[in-house]
Amino acid sequence: MAMRAAPAVATGFFSSPSSVSLRRFSFATPPASLSAGRCIIHRRRLRAFPSSELPQEELNPSVDLLRKTAEAVGDFRKTPIYIVGTDCTAKRNIGKLLANSIIYRYLCSEELLEDVLGGKDALRAFKESDEKGYLEVETEGLKQLTSMGSLVLCCGDGAVMNSTNLGLLRHGVSIWIDVPLEMAANDMLKSTGTQATKDPDAFSQATSKLRQQYEELKERYGISDITVSVQNVASQLGYSSVDSVTLEDMVLEIVKQIERLIRTKAMMEAAGKPF
Repeated sequence: MAMRAAPAVATGFFSSPSSVSLRRFSFATPPASLSAGRCIIHRRRLRAFPSSELPQEELNPSVDLLRKTAEAVGDFRKTPIYIVGTDCTAKRNIGKLLANSIIYRYLCSEELLEDVLGGKDALRAFKESDEKGYLEVETEGLKQLTSMGSLVLCCGDGAVMNSTNLGLLRHGVSIWIDVPLEMAANDMLKSTGTQATKDPDAFSQATSKLRQQYEELKERYGISDITVSVQNVASQLGYSSVDSVTLEDMVLEIVKQIERLIRTKAMMEAAGKPF
């Protein structure tokens, strides 16, 4: 993992040989309410809103979280962070709260594509009909966004599906957010207007599909510099259920692991060894 800061740029485009292009980015900035000390929403449970992706400005870190992140990652600035793993709203909300906690920008590559193509269904059809083109779009996007430095990028599966994209993730720190597949299945169903409790067959099918994807990609997810599992966090904190894990619990664990990574890098550099 090469933790090197790249020069920041303000704007960019995704483009690909498949004639898919993304319009100019509009970057999120740290919410003004951070300076006002408003600390809301961050203690919500991960499953309290399985299909509710919250606006970044509503995910305000607590004063304690801001203090801990400042102490842990003070020398980490301008290193991009890439979030990988099964797509779900919890993963995206964790990325947003992490970005707000370390005063980074937040972007989601899948949302950028959805915006251009016309929604989730259009993006799904593009992936299924032209996987090569989808991976090329992801490659081009990673190349451009890597140069931004202080960015949390929530990546689609294309970021781990070939060696080129995996190599681009080495320009920053990659983090695998490992969520229970049932959580992601609930998200998938809710996005189509289906309730898992009212259609157990649909829930079973969604979970089975996600499990197949997970088995195909888990080794690639596992190459990440950091892995944060909802189940492990629940166990470490003594919770009886993953339902008790909060967004802030997850971000605190990420910050702890980033701090460990920084210390390891410093020790390796002091020993004259590559990192």
